[in-house]
Amino acid sequence: MTKSITRAIIFTMIAAVCAFIACNDSGAGNSEDVTAFLGRYAEGPGGGGGGECTGYRLTVSATPSAGGTVSLTGTHCYPPGTVVNITARPATGYRFNGWTGASTSIDTTVTVTMNSNQTLSANFLLFVTLTDTRGGQNRTYRTVQIGGRVWMAENLNYATANSWCYNDDPANCTKYGRLYTWDAAMTACPTGWHLPTRQEWEDLVSAVGSNAGTKLKSKAPDWDGTDDFGFSALPGGFRYIAGAFGSAGAYGGWWSATEAGASRAWGRDMGSAHADVDEYYDGKGGGFSVLCSQD
Repeated sequence: MTKSITRAIIFTMIAAVCAFIACNDSGAGNSEDVTAFLGRYAEGPGGGGGGECTGYRLTVSATPSAGGTVSLTGTHCYPPGTVVNITARPATGYRFNGWTGASTSIDTTVTVTMNSNQTLSANFLLFVTLTDTRGGQNRTYRTVQIGGRVWMAENLNYATANSWCYNDDPANCTKYGRLYTWDAAMTACPTGWHLPTRQEWEDLVSAVGSNAGTKLKSKAPDWDGTDDFGFSALPGGFRYIAGAFGSAGAYGGWWSATEAGASRAWGRDMGSAHADVDEYYDGKGGGFSVLCSQD
């Protein structure tokens, strides 16, 4: 079939679709149905990509494929200027984590205007929960896998000696978890989990890449990050050795299991309006948050 004949048929089919829209609900048509129809036709028989594309191709996928579904998958061809609406739906146990490619939106539904060949991927993250039954507290924590290692995605809130709620207010334990001395933090994680080492923190930051603090911090209203990986870091503040508290809502610090001398240990921290995950060392008697890592 020559190109001129192909274009003539396409124009005829578009006119038919437009006539259909005009006869339906006084001109109110279903844009998703129409664009899907045009996409299937322009790509060739079956819409599978084997025919000649007279417009622009859009390839849509889900990553990982088990993480969820998208309302349009595979490769489709559309006339220039076509507006395509696509929706992502996470599977059970996963959360939607934004789009990459033609859109970087974090909304589940996006609109793509076909003005070039484009690709679009819906990204999903696996959610696994950890239930801590020690002491009858029965607390459940979200977890996330980043760079091959599984981390708690909530600050630990296990009551033990030498741990405190910020400002001694139980509501802050519920919101931010507890603040621990280093010695208490070393034994606070549940069986099968541990306080991460300095190197494990470094591996996490390296896996996330540039602007790791922004990507790991919780989104508004909890903090000012983008939470790209589902790590959901919270600004739990800290406790001075003398007993005063400071900076909840603006600063989060987390112990590592690696000592920096007899009386100090390494940790990592993040702050409001700050894009990085910084390293620090502090006196072991100070109070900081704990995020456990799976053994």
